[in-house]
Amino acid sequence: MGGALPELVPVRDFVASRQSTGGYRVSPDGQRIAWFGTDGVVPAIWVKSMDGDDAKAFRIRARSFRFSADSRWIAITADPTGDENTRIHAGRVEGPDTGLRELMPAPRTASQLAETVEGSSDFIVTSNQRDKKVFDLYRVNPEGGAPTLLATNPGNVVWWGVDRAGRLLARTVVQGDQSLLERPGAAGGWTEVARWSRWDRLRIFGLHDDGRKAWALSNRGRDKLALVRLDLATGAEELVYGSPDVDLDSVTLSRGTQQPLVVHYMPGYPARKVFDPALAARLDALAGPQPAEVHVTSADRRDRVLTVSVATDRGTRSYLLRDGRAPQFLGESRLSLIADALAPVEPITYTARDGLPIHGYLTLPVGVAPRGLPLVLMVHGGPWARDRWGDGGMGRAFLSNRGYAVLQVNYRGSSGYGRAHMEKARGELAGRMHDDLIDGVRWAVERGVADPQRVAIYGASYGGYSALVGATFTPEVFACAVDMVGVTDIARLLETAPPYWELSLPWWHRYVGNPAVPEDRARMDAKSPVFRAAHAQKPILIMHGVNDPRVKLEQSERMVAALRQAGKEVEYLTFTGDGHGNQKWSNNLAMYRKTEDFLAQCLGGRTSGFDYYQLGAWAF
Repeated sequence: MGGALPELVPVRDFVASRQSTGGYRVSPDGQRIAWFGTDGVVPAIWVKSMDGDDAKAFRIRARSFRFSADSRWIAITADPTGDENTRIHAGRVEGPDTGLRELMPAPRTASQLAETVEGSSDFIVTSNQRDKKVFDLYRVNPEGGAPTLLATNPGNVVWWGVDRAGRLLARTVVQGDQSLLERPGAAGGWTEVARWSRWDRLRIFGLHDDGRKAWALSNRGRDKLALVRLDLATGAEELVYGSPDVDLDSVTLSRGTQQPLVVHYMPGYPARKVFDPALAARLDALAGPQPAEVHVTSADRRDRVLTVSVATDRGTRSYLLRDGRAPQFLGESRLSLIADALAPVEPITYTARDGLPIHGYLTLPVGVAPRGLPLVLMVHGGPWARDRWGDGGMGRAFLSNRGYAVLQVNYRGSSGYGRAHMEKARGELAGRMHDDLIDGVRWAVERGVADPQRVAIYGASYGGYSALVGATFTPEVFACAVDMVGVTDIARLLETAPPYWELSLPWWHRYVGNPAVPEDRARMDAKSPVFRAAHAQKPILIMHGVNDPRVKLEQSERMVAALRQAGKEVEYLTFTGDGHGNQKWSNNLAMYRKTEDFLAQCLGGRTSGFDYYQLGAWAF
């Protein structure tokens, strides 16, 4: 099988490249640039003056970062142990100092950056320090001093509307099956402006026009998420742009004017609407003639200095755009560094057994005829998420390089395809949602692409649940299953959910059931793989981060115990220092090495064998 396949890329190149960089952002004054990279073998955020040689590294495994509005500080969010108790650290941009100060120090709490305040170094942040279930609003100065509490969450606020001057001008609360938009009223109270169904989706951002208006992605009164301009005094929406086929994904605003620059969406290959013709020409030139997802990732306050990412199915490259200058290449992702050995990704569509159109992606290994291939059905998590065409498909790239066809399915319930597509998933875990996956396998077999005797199912989180459903509900379809941080007992997932899930649990109850209701719990148990371990017939690999706060480790521990008690073949691997998905390269190295060996034995694909990086992984 391997003779005509491309070079076998070592696992280390997928998980631990010291040359890869990304996430470039320019400071608001346009004088500095920062990015994700490594310092030696340690993850770091780098910052330097735009054309200088004064680069310095803040050595931290970061989730995100942001410059202060005055460009003097950089705030960095991190989840050091994978338990989602996110911390915020700040470092000085100028000078050689690489020390970091924690802005919201408190054990076992989560804090997030919400906004920067124009004309100052201050950051607006949300934190659940006071009440683990909800997030209060604070203003904090990285120079020092205690955070200033701006607003206390009464228990039902899901969005705080803060403008760039740091003013709290609106909030969204949930009340039963309704969502309410409120504005500050007399005597410190709040006044209702508008209300809508809690099950509508309304993502508000970009307050402007002196706080009278905001932008939003909304599906109120429509099936698909569209860009609207929201009147914060009345709640009325003005439609700006929408796609008839899919939800809009994201909107990039001008830093200078707060007007929309680019709208992104993904009907198959990525699509974008650029509102300024001159910017559209510059982005088209960077993208070239092939499909690409092109994002303006940051801008200075005059929109004259931009950072831009160009993502394809084989990696991301980053550029600096400055008025009057040619684009400057900044760096590239791990996948881009090995792009020549990777396979293209093709959007596909098929019809489910009940007539529902299902969209997804098929990746065929390079160098071999697309006939009778071993197939990995790779199921995305969520389930309210979706598979995408561009960069980020590390597992997809890895598996196709090993010689597998990879099928990704945006089953009913996936986001991105409108309200109706999502609503069809209600009550359908281990039901029609799983049928969509099986129908995808049958589609690949009927096309002649897949060998029906060599099909594996693989996924993380909800995808891990789906893998175990495949192994225990439809074991005749799959030769083996790989589960990463997967749900095995649905009722226990909700009963042990982290406290900050409190306001989202009604969504779960609507789709899955409420474990406090006996009839619902019985249905949930009937759809839970842990109670069907005796039905497994093929080998199963289960992996889990020990600090996972969402899908607790007990979910995998119980499944492994049940399988072993039933005499089934199961391998089990845990990852210290990580949670719901691995951040540590050493854990990802172990995960991919275990996966390739397991699938090679099950499906007959390639494996790279022992990787010498494994010798030193224990040290990191």
